[in-house]
Amino acid sequence: MYEGGADFSMRTFVDLHLKPGAPSEVALILETAEILGFSGVAITNIRDSRGARQGIDVISRIDLKPRNQRDLTSSLNRVRRRYEIVSVECASKPVARQAAKDHRVDILNFSASASIRRKVGFDHQEASLASGANCAYEVNACDILGQGPLALSRLLPILRREVENARRYDVPVVLSSGAVDPLLMRGPRDLAALMGLIDREIDWLDSVSTNPWKIVERNREKLSTGFVVPGVKVV
Repeated sequence: MYEGGADFSMRTFVDLHLKPGAPSEVALILETAEILGFSGVAITNIRDSRGARQGIDVISRIDLKPRNQRDLTSSLNRVRRRYEIVSVECASKPVARQAAKDHRVDILNFSASASIRRKVGFDHQEASLASGANCAYEVNACDILGQGPLALSRLLPILRREVENARRYDVPVVLSSGAVDPLLMRGPRDLAALMGLIDREIDWLDSVSTNPWKIVERNREKLSTGFVVPGVKVV
């Protein structure tokens, strides 16, 4: 059982990455999230979903999958003010570098495949760029839960290096489920315990509470009417 971090009961938890296969599955996913103890969830590629279920904060998120740097820039110009969370799935080094330094990107995501991640994983340069751009690095529990023993043995050392890169450059680490259906969802304490396979020093409860909420609050301020710069609004 995970015991790290501040008092568990004092935290507000959010699963920042849920990927229902169809809009009809959203209600069940939200019900499950409440039961598991989450106060907020981000639903991928569904806009204006706040208030979809009383008692849980629903956050809009989009996962961009750009083919190249130009495609990334074009997509960011189109969607940045339409979603509260903008994540980029980095399928190449040029895309990863560009995404890490772009202030419009909230979260960097990488393939669950160890062979791909060895080539395109979260390295020192991306960590340095992300630190300057206030961009977060996300770990999806489903990337671990969905692996067989051999694949997992190859993926875990890569994840450890990436998390260490994030820590070294003070890049916020966000822990999400990445679940596509309720059966793959886990509660905050279970997620934190699972991540002990990667790093026992990091406070994984922060990664499923404080870190994601800071991103949501920052972006909601930016998207609010009259926003000029942080702390300044036109009234």
